[in-house]
Amino acid sequence: MKNFLCFGALMLVFTPLFAQRVLPLNEAVELALKAHPSQKAAALNVEARQYAEKSAFNLPNPELNAESPTGTFYAVGILQEFEFPTVYNRQKKVAMAETDMARVAQSLNANELRYAVRSLYLNAQIARYEAMMWGRRDSFYQAIAQSAERQFTAGEIDAVQRSLTQNEAGMVHMERQVAQSRAAAFKTELSRLLLTTENFEITSLEADTSVNMVPENRPDNPATLLELASAGVAARQADLAKSKAMPNFSVGYLNQGEQETPIDYRFRATMSIPLWVGQYTAGVRTARTEEQAAFARAESERLSADMELRTLQTERNNALETVMFLKNEALPRSRNLERDARRLQEAGQMNYPDFLRTLDQTFSVEETYVMQVQRLNAAQLRLAYLLGQ
Repeated sequence: MKNFLCFGALMLVFTPLFAQRVLPLNEAVELALKAHPSQKAAALNVEARQYAEKSAFNLPNPELNAESPTGTFYAVGILQEFEFPTVYNRQKKVAMAETDMARVAQSLNANELRYAVRSLYLNAQIARYEAMMWGRRDSFYQAIAQSAERQFTAGEIDAVQRSLTQNEAGMVHMERQVAQSRAAAFKTELSRLLLTTENFEITSLEADTSVNMVPENRPDNPATLLELASAGVAARQADLAKSKAMPNFSVGYLNQGEQETPIDYRFRATMSIPLWVGQYTAGVRTARTEEQAAFARAESERLSADMELRTLQTERNNALETVMFLKNEALPRSRNLERDARRLQEAGQMNYPDFLRTLDQTFSVEETYVMQVQRLNAAQLRLAYLLGQ
């Protein structure tokens, strides 16, 4: 008795240590957004672009020189070159546009990561539900096979019915093992995506029956916004290329005459003449063409998203109607049919072939229900992805 009490006390102490924490979907998404390397890389890219803004005003280093222009003494001079003033302002705008694009890219990465986690979580939920479903079915069929074995030994059924029940029980048991293996595999993949070694459990599968209408004036999704940001960068680069076609300047100090040369005549100033206009024009045209291409890609992305949204809305509505019919009508009827078939078989009023065929029909309704829930929830997840949610 004393040993039993000690064992019970130890179980009370250590059971919480081995208990699995339920990890809801929203916590899984937050965990991925905090820990996944792609999000860290996107955040660092934004930080790097912000540093680049500070280097937009990049004057070349001044030149110090010493030379003997007259051959009688050394003169020390200094020379500073700089570009046309608008160049620095437009370089700053290019850097700011690239920072904005990096932020949009970070948002796009987060949207894709959310969708990946939600999709994998849904697959894990489906696999877990199917493993439990096949587990219940396996237990039931094993009991049927044992009952058939007893009846065969007692001479109540023939070898055909016995073999039929054994085959069905064996097939169901194999399906159970496959379903359990798939459930474990999806859970492992989810752990890897979340970069966690925590022993967690996912929530039970539920049909997402919410019907959120897509607004007509919806905001663009992150993929479209990224193309628009790319067009903004190209526009700023075109303005910068125009400024590059303006003259450069330099100012300096160097005595080119005798030591007694007045200070006023020791300074120098130069201005470059942009004669080779073609190379600057080509740069502007390149940037403008890239801008137009980015706008075209954004419009293509917008049209593609609109088409997919309309298709997904239809898919979601159809799946929702099917799920509600199966849940409210087909599943209750199949459970009643299963109960009636059991009663008839136990009373000897239904043979095993008809009994097993009836059970297959009832279980197929539940399989169809799981498939339709997956179809419905997958459409909901894709809609949220296209809306940037």
